Amino acid sequence: MIVKKSEATRRHIMETGRKLIAEQGFSGMGLSTLLKSAGVPKGSFYHYFESKEYFGCVLVQQYLEEYMAKLDELFEAEGKTMREKLFDYWKLWQAYQWSDDPSKHCLIVKLSAEVADISADMSDLFTLMISSIERRLQVAIQVGIDEGSIAASVSAEMTAKILYQMWLGASLIGKVTGRKDALQKAFETTERMLPAAYLQNIEQE
Repeated sequence: MIVKKSEATRRHIMETGRKLIAEQGFSGMGLSTLLKSAGVPKGSFYHYFESKEYFGCVLVQQYLEEYMAKLDELFEAEGKTMREKLFDYWKLWQAYQWSDDPSKHCLIVKLSAEVADISADMSDLFTLMISSIERRLQVAIQVGIDEGSIAASVSAEMTAKILYQMWLGASLIGKVTGRKDALQKAFETTERMLPAAYLQNIEQE
């Protein structure tokens, strides 16, 4: 596929900005730093983005679309139960948050608290992202219950919300402390909150 020069420039600015935000935060990334790193003049930036805040909104929207696409790809893959797929998701979360590459860290963990007080539009997008991910997890958990890989006693809606919020909190703690303990405990708690159906049957016998 041939990418137009204008679209390639826009994409390059976004990729550069995403990397800088992952390293420095949204407030810490000055527009001059972004322009210098991307190697583009100020006019090129404002041709595509009316403001730094709008640029941030576009990045968050892009991240949401990519995140949801990855969830769909993971949960719709064949050959595993939904419970196994869900734990693949949590393992990927651990791997990304423990990575030395900041660009792989969760953008919600990185920016949600920071932008809440400086951009209502970005905050609304993060709220949408959180609710969208929780709903997707809820659907996946319900599929696991219906197929018989997750215990029938599990409440899909409540469990999805609790687990996602727990993982966000554990990631933030891990970021602050530089330790892996919080995410490991989150994984262990997730195993208890998403018991396999056969384990529940054994307990009832």
